Amino acid sequence: MDLREKENSAFGKKEISGMFEGPILRLLVRLALPVFAGMIFQLLYNITDTMWVSRIDISDPSYVGGTGIIFPILFFAMALGQGLMIGISSLVARAIGARNREVLSKTAESGIFIASILSVVVVTGSYLFADEIVRGLGAEGDYYTHALEYFYFIIPSALLMFMGNVFFGIIQGEGLMKKLMMAMIIGTVANIVLDPVFIFLLDMGVKGAAVATDIAQIGSVGYAISVFLKRKTLVQIDWKVKNVDRNIMRQIIAIGLPQAAGQIMMSVSFLVFNRVVIAIDPHALTAFSLCGRLDMVVLTPIFAIASALITMIGQNYGRGNFDRVNRIFWVGIGAASITVAVVAAIMVVLAPFIYPFFSDVESVVHYAVTQTRILEFTFLFAAVGILVRSTFQAVGSPWPAFFIPVLRLVVIAIPAVYLYVYVFDLGIYGVWFGVITGNALSAAVSLFWGKRTIGRLSADRTGSVATPSVSE
Repeated sequence: MDLREKENSAFGKKEISGMFEGPILRLLVRLALPVFAGMIFQLLYNITDTMWVSRIDISDPSYVGGTGIIFPILFFAMALGQGLMIGISSLVARAIGARNREVLSKTAESGIFIASILSVVVVTGSYLFADEIVRGLGAEGDYYTHALEYFYFIIPSALLMFMGNVFFGIIQGEGLMKKLMMAMIIGTVANIVLDPVFIFLLDMGVKGAAVATDIAQIGSVGYAISVFLKRKTLVQIDWKVKNVDRNIMRQIIAIGLPQAAGQIMMSVSFLVFNRVVIAIDPHALTAFSLCGRLDMVVLTPIFAIASALITMIGQNYGRGNFDRVNRIFWVGIGAASITVAVVAAIMVVLAPFIYPFFSDVESVVHYAVTQTRILEFTFLFAAVGILVRSTFQAVGSPWPAFFIPVLRLVVIAIPAVYLYVYVFDLGIYGVWFGVITGNALSAAVSLFWGKRTIGRLSADRTGSVATPSVSE
């Protein structure tokens, strides 16, 4: 057996069974289900965290509203981390499909270097300009006080998040979804347990919620590192500076930057929406924040399927299985649509019973229930955009990940919100209808774009495959 045959044999032993042939839906479920389970635990944390914060004083909406106000900034940091994770995941998946050992050997250290730079910039900038940032988000009075307290103590989690997303991206790219699930569950369970300890037992209030998150992320990242220390992955971490490769970093950034930029545009849109909503009614902002967290019940299965698609499409694209890429795309769209419809129906029915747990302010509950009933089924449109973006990222075509959210938010949703609220005088309904307009129109464009690109890829069987290389 020559060297190439030995390398192919080594790859074969660690490749995911059924990745390159066999039933697609079964593989999709097998990969998406662990991610979904992990995300459900994270969702459980979001819900319990909100509940604990609201219980500081259930009659005072400024606690939940204050922590919700800084969500655009947290989303900004998460966008950078998610971009890093997606860039690494796409690179790893395509390299595995192409059986490119050279790229895989330099991915981890290159990603860690990028994460280190991001950590220094984000953490330092956040501490230096915390007051200006919180005031710029429109926080005033008690909302400002609680937002600033929470922000100061949640900042360290950015460093852990960036580092963690390097390891999570590799794990996802390899298709080791059960490992990814365990990392998510460990962090979430720790957070749920620590929240009441720091918030109430140690009497830290909203600061305690942030500290609990920081500590929980240490556990999650620590588990992810342990996966590599056992050396059962294709990508190894040798902790050598010489493995930091400029071309590998360029490829990670080429995929991750448009993803991050698109997510940042979403963060900016939340800032705009928050300022519009709080001007209408501060109680509407509290409800808007509550719905934003609980909407994850519907969005979670979409993100789980999107994670599976990046692995499945990326590896099959790297292997040159273009027809299978096309089939995976459509199976993913169908599975997400059915799942969202079912979960959205459940949320609409249960909304009047859910939101009173988080607030006993009648107007807050009314806003939240009404928003759920109006918006929940429109996440069908959001599902299309999310899956199309993941498909483009998987094949190494990153810019749609930027243009799709820009189209949805900057070009359509934000102007529509201002039109409905300030021209048609629809109040909070104008915000909701603006969001729906952006979701629906961008979904139509995304589906056409994705269908055309994937269809052309399948038809052009002799076309070149954009596999990663250390010499690009």
